[in-house]
Amino acid sequence: MRKIFILLTLILITTAVFAQDMRIAYLDINKVYNQFPDKMAAEEQFNKEAQQWEQELMQKEQEIQKLREEYNNLPPIVTEQRKEEKQALIEKKEKEYQQLAQKLRNQAMQRQTELLEPISKEIVNAINRVAEENDYDLVINSMQGEVVLYANPELNITEQVIEELNKQEDE
Repeated sequence: MRKIFILLTLILITTAVFAQDMRIAYLDINKVYNQFPDKMAAEEQFNKEAQQWEQELMQKEQEIQKLREEYNNLPPIVTEQRKEEKQALIEKKEKEYQQLAQKLRNQAMQRQTELLEPISKEIVNAINRVAEENDYDLVINSMQGEVVLYANPELNITEQVIEELNKQEDE
């Protein structure tokens, strides 16, 4: 037990010594993302495409609703076979709707990734440039809910990263 205590103490002391030489900064990655014009343009593009997908689904849904109404309003003289055919058609259309919905969800996720990946790379590159220019050894995300409980506001490089991104936009 004593050996473990000594080992832990040595690790803490070593960490403290190295930490004194480290330059650390933090930023709020959400703020950076939300103030980056390219991200806003990508969101607009995605929302336009998503509206088209939603319209496609709504048309399918309306088609199914119309079939249900037709089925519910069938006159009593309609044969059981005709009712079953109508019910089978409704079930087929519902299955097609579910498949289309799943396809569009997958398509949306893929498209969102396609649109945001280059933006994420730009932001990471801007963070790296700011960190390298200021000789930071470590940059931590201070986004609400993350591990950072307190940090000196002077170590916050969020605005510097936003400026770096805007500078890249202007070039």
